[in-house]
Amino acid sequence: MGITQQLLIRSFFVLGTLLPVSQASALTHYQSNITDSKWLLSGNIFSCSLTHPVPNYGEGHFIKEAGEPMKFVLKPENEKMGPGQVYIISQAPNWSPGIKPETLDILPYPGYGLTVEVGGRVAEKMLTSLDKGRQPALAGSAWENRRETVEVSLSNINFAPAYDEFRRCLSSLLPVNYEQIARTAALFPSGHADLTEGTKRRLDLVALYVSNDPSVQYIYIDGHSDNVGSRRDNRELSKARAEKVTTYLLKKGVPVDKIISRYHGDRYPAVSNNSAQGRDRNRRVTIRLEKINDE
Repeated sequence: MGITQQLLIRSFFVLGTLLPVSQASALTHYQSNITDSKWLLSGNIFSCSLTHPVPNYGEGHFIKEAGEPMKFVLKPENEKMGPGQVYIISQAPNWSPGIKPETLDILPYPGYGLTVEVGGRVAEKMLTSLDKGRQPALAGSAWENRRETVEVSLSNINFAPAYDEFRRCLSSLLPVNYEQIARTAALFPSGHADLTEGTKRRLDLVALYVSNDPSVQYIYIDGHSDNVGSRRDNRELSKARAEKVTTYLLKKGVPVDKIISRYHGDRYPAVSNNSAQGRDRNRRVTIRLEKINDE
């Protein structure tokens, strides 16, 4: 039995509902071979990417951004896979026959040469599959012929050393990204300005991020209060709260010239003060990061 026929039987055994074997006309299979299989690492403290070129099809990317789940993105060079369902498969390589393939996920796919993106646990399973010597594949109907299947496989050749480097990159990622840390609100009990342990942990993340991203130009710290008490007392309380946050960030190494601290009393409530829940939300300090390129 030839390789193409083996691939055809293997794929339709896994896909099942995609197209019965009796109706199948062909399988087009894309995969790098032993001589051209590459895994390319790029990364820093903000993002790690492991890229695998698939000849005549495009590229597969395992991407982990700071503070985000792992994801796999398959980027085609043109419209080879048509609209329908895409099957994510973990299967043994051709030289290890007899091992049953496993379907990891089934996704809707609009076609049109768009990317296929797989997130979270499925992407992690694809990496684990490669690490165990298996070959994840994505399969769906061909663009020009619905009776034909397109299968894109990720080769495990040369994967191990690149994966070791990828894991080292992952270990150096920051725990949060800019979008997650750019807006923070610290809440306070009525009449108090002391920082809670939860607020301190959040400010630790702010300080860590700012120390590693030189594009952060300013940190705006704005103190607020609810409307309980006099305007003067509320203004002083909001000032004390803003100063507590400012002092904590300075002790954590944030440069003083990056901090702009302000206080507003009860002038700018986030929500109505007509309920206890609303007043709880208004007793706050907001911390906003601004990058050089922010509009």
